[in-house]
Amino acid sequence: MKSFPASPLAAAWLAGVLSLTAPSLVATQEPTQSPQDQGQSQQRDNGQATENSFAGRITKGKNGKFMLEDAAKSTSFALDNQKLAQKFKGKNVVITGTLDEANHVLHVKKIELAA
Repeated sequence: MKSFPASPLAAAWLAGVLSLTAPSLVATQEPTQSPQDQGQSQQRDNGQATENSFAGRITKGKNGKFMLEDAAKSTSFALDNQKLAQKFKGKNVVITGTLDEANHVLHVKKIELAA
């Protein structure tokens, strides 16, 4: 087996990738809370994701796209409806939608200001 020298940048990149994939591995375990408490969607018997509510603040990510950021859980999700999200930039909201865990994208059905 051939060995390649690893640069510090490559090692840091690999560590970052692994840190992003670890939460998805943990998420495959049985939840101890209800899906709405965890902000995760469950699958119905027919394979369709169920709608849930996700709370957080609408922010702009490094890529310039709007995201839902949940500071309490240190998570963020890309939003598929950028036009609707723009109206709530910087505000605390509750989003109703489904979570595509594989792509870390929240498919938005509705956005409301948090109480």
